[in-house]
Amino acid sequence: MIMFRSQEQKNFSSIIAAHIQVHDAPLLLEGGTGLGKTRAYLFALVEAAKKGKKIAIVLPTHQLIDQLLVSSDLIATKDEVVIDSFRPQSMFDTRQSYELNKKVALEAQIMICTMASVIIDQRLNGEYNGVIHRDYILFDEADQLPDMTALQSDFQITIEDLKALDIKVGSAIEALNKILGKPNRVVEPEIKAAAKVILEAIEEPAWYQKGGYDDEGNIVLTHKLPGRLLKKISNQSHVAFISATLSVNESFDDFQFAMGIKDRSILSDFIEPEKHGELIFNIQPFDIDKDKSEWLIATIKTINEAPKPCLVITTSHESSLSLGSSIPQATVRISEETTTESAKRMTNEILIAAGAWAGLDTPIQWASVVIPRVPFGQPNVIEGEIFTKYLDARNTAVRRLRQAIGRGIRRPDSKCAIFILDGRVKKLPNFIPKRFQSSWNSQTFTEGNRVEITYSKAERDPSVRKAALKHYGNQCMSCGYLPKVISQLDVHHINPISEGERNTTLNELVVLCANCHRLAHSTNPPLVLEFLRSLVNQETTD
Repeated sequence: MIMFRSQEQKNFSSIIAAHIQVHDAPLLLEGGTGLGKTRAYLFALVEAAKKGKKIAIVLPTHQLIDQLLVSSDLIATKDEVVIDSFRPQSMFDTRQSYELNKKVALEAQIMICTMASVIIDQRLNGEYNGVIHRDYILFDEADQLPDMTALQSDFQITIEDLKALDIKVGSAIEALNKILGKPNRVVEPEIKAAAKVILEAIEEPAWYQKGGYDDEGNIVLTHKLPGRLLKKISNQSHVAFISATLSVNESFDDFQFAMGIKDRSILSDFIEPEKHGELIFNIQPFDIDKDKSEWLIATIKTINEAPKPCLVITTSHESSLSLGSSIPQATVRISEETTTESAKRMTNEILIAAGAWAGLDTPIQWASVVIPRVPFGQPNVIEGEIFTKYLDARNTAVRRLRQAIGRGIRRPDSKCAIFILDGRVKKLPNFIPKRFQSSWNSQTFTEGNRVEITYSKAERDPSVRKAALKHYGNQCMSCGYLPKVISQLDVHHINPISEGERNTTLNELVVLCANCHRLAHSTNPPLVLEFLRSLVNQETTD
C-alpha cells in the first residue's frame, strides 16, 4: 500500500483522482522537484484500476519504462492490480514471444508504453496496442513531449530496414509507398506506421515538420513541434500530462502550443513542495566557444574539487567519454544503460552521465551536480537543411536544467552544490523553483581572477584514423560491434601516444567501439586486444 510522505504529494494524487472521475479537458499538472509525483499518480491510478478502469501510463523511452517497473513505488502496487508493459516487435527474438507480450500487456489493468507507441496506435486506428481506447491515459515526463526524445529512433526507417524489405534507394516518397504497399506479414507494424507518419509530413508540408533522407541515408521525420503528432489524443478529456518541468516562466502556454492543446482542465495546477532539500549555486560563466581550453580545464578542476559524490551531466556520450579520459577515477555512463544502472556500478564518487536530467532518481544522494554545458536541443538536418529554432532549443534547455538541478535533492534533508560552467545560462528564463530563489539570487560567480593556464595534448594525425579504418574495417575488433555511424568507432593506440612523439604503424593500432576503448584504458598500461576479447567472450558465456 502506498503511503504519502507530504500533504503536497497527497494533493497531487487527489487532483488526478478527481480528473479520472470528472474529466472536463486535458489535465496539465506540474509537481515540483522533490514532490514524489510517481508515488502520487500511481496511488490514484491503482485505485481507479481496482474500480474497473483500464489505464495507460505513457513514458518517453523504454529505458524509463524499465526504471519504473523496478521502482519501489510500482512494486508496492503489484499485488493490487495487474501492471505490464507493451514492447515493439523489434525487441523480441520471435514473432510468437512478441504476440505473447502484446496479449498480456493489452489485458493488463494498467499498461505502460512509450509515447511513440501512442502515435503508432493512432495511425493504426487502435490496432497496435489499443492505448487510444483506454479509459484514462497519463503521460509521465510529459515535458519531453514537445521535444519527443524517442522521435528520431522510433520514426526513422534505416538503410538496413530498406535493404531487408528489398527496396532500392530512390526518392523518399517512392520508398515509403513501396513499404506501405507490402503485406502486413512482411512489414513490422512500427515500420509501417513510421512510413505513414513520414509520408504525411512530406505530402502535407507544414512549417513545423519535414520528412526525407538524413545525411546517413535513413528516411526520418523531424518536427519542430513533434508533440503535435499526438494532437488528436492530446485534446481528449481523459488524458493527463504530468512532469516536474511542464511550465516555462510559470505558464503552460508553451507546452499547450507545442502540443496543439486547445483547452485544459480547471484542475490543472502547479504544486511545489513547501520545503524539500537545499541547493547552493556556483556559476562560472565561460564563453565556451571562445575559451574552450580554459573551460575544459575549469570543468575538470571543478569536478575534482566538488563535494562528493558528484554527478556530472553532459549533453552527449561523446562529451562524457572525453571528460572521463581526463578523470580516470570517474565512472562514465555508456549509451546502453540508464543513469541509475551506471550509478549502481560506481566504484568511486564521480559519475559522468549524458542526459542525466531525464529519468527516475538515482539511488545516490549527490552532494554536487556539475553542468559543464547548457543542454540546448541539438539541431536537426534533413535533406541538407538545418531544421530547428532557437526558441525551441531554449525552452528545452530550461526544462532540462530544472530537471538537472533536481537530481541533487532526492531527500527532504538533501544539501547539494550546483555548478554551471556555461555563460549562456544567464540568458535563459528563470528555471529555479520558487523555494530556491533566494539561494539563486545569492549565487557566487567565479570571474575576474587572472590565471596562467598551460594546456597540452598529444598531437594526433587524422590520416592515421582513416588508414586504420581502411585497413581493419568499420567494426570493433574486440566485441564485433558494427555501428550505423562511423564516428562510433575509435582508433586505439596500443602504446599510448601520451608517452611521447614517435612514428606510428598500423600494427600499433586497433579499431574499437567507444565502450571497448574505455575498457582498454581502464588500466595502465592499457588492456591488450586478446584480453579485451576474452572479457567479451566471458560476458557472452555467462
